[in-house]
Amino acid sequence: MATTKEPILQEKISTIILAAGVGKRMKSKAPKMLHRILGKPVVSFVLDLACDVGSAETILVVSDRSNDFYSNLDKNVRYALQEKPRGTGDAAQRGLEKAAHENVLILCGDVPLLQKETVSALIKYHEHVNADITVLTCETDDPFGYGRILRDKNNHVVSIIEQTDATPEQQLIKEVNAGVYFGKTHLIASGLTALTTDNRQGEYYLTDVVRNLAGTGRMAAGYLIKNIEETIGINTKEQLARVRAIVKDRWFSQLMKQGVYIEDPVTTSIDLSVRIGEDVHIRPFSLIEGDTTISPGETIGPFTWIRDGKVMDLKHV
Repeated sequence: MATTKEPILQEKISTIILAAGVGKRMKSKAPKMLHRILGKPVVSFVLDLACDVGSAETILVVSDRSNDFYSNLDKNVRYALQEKPRGTGDAAQRGLEKAAHENVLILCGDVPLLQKETVSALIKYHEHVNADITVLTCETDDPFGYGRILRDKNNHVVSIIEQTDATPEQQLIKEVNAGVYFGKTHLIASGLTALTTDNRQGEYYLTDVVRNLAGTGRMAAGYLIKNIEETIGINTKEQLARVRAIVKDRWFSQLMKQGVYIEDPVTTSIDLSVRIGEDVHIRPFSLIEGDTTISPGETIGPFTWIRDGKVMDLKHV
């Protein structure tokens, strides 16, 4: 559950979440950001992150094809519409048009594993090195599909090259773009204004804002993290299942540290919305969903399905 924190900076932060992609590779009617992980929409993880890092406002960029799907999100957010799918740079511009504060944080709505501590550290690093824009980066032995980070002799980032546009030599680079950007709103706006579609995809790349600013003498920094797990994006149902497994492992670890005994985590599923007291014993093959509270000392299961506090009849499933 998200909690409001003290701002990291004295100046307020506008957070823009890019959520206009419908996710064709998901092969689903609903946008990929609204698929659920333990009962929680993917994009809600990112909305909570924006709150946790002290954002003064959160702007969700959606497309006209997905706008109706987001209307039921119970979040205090503003919406920006990307009418045509013209790339991440265009989506960011639509969000920036509504940003009211001096600093802007740009996040991707399909990256639910990113942690508050990581984003907070990126912002503090940005301030420490006095950068104009800072991008989150990570290293991986398998960088295929990621944008590669190009640095100069001073270790400043000068460009991000997408996989489809990278030369064979650039494709060997292991430092990659994690899709998180932070900087002064007016500077990032100026970098976005200069975007072009001169690339193989014929789209406005958000990544090119780094090259545009660096090319005018602005300092672009890269904050390198080691845990690439945090940067996993969801584009397929295989990736959705992979991320769900990570979220489940984190959640179950938290529950067991609080005194809940989950006898067989492999055969057990518990939604993130479920409230469980101390010394509860969850037997194998238990499914607990929705608005459910388990009192301290209770034993659940085996072979039990509880939804919104009601025990379901498995014989009629």
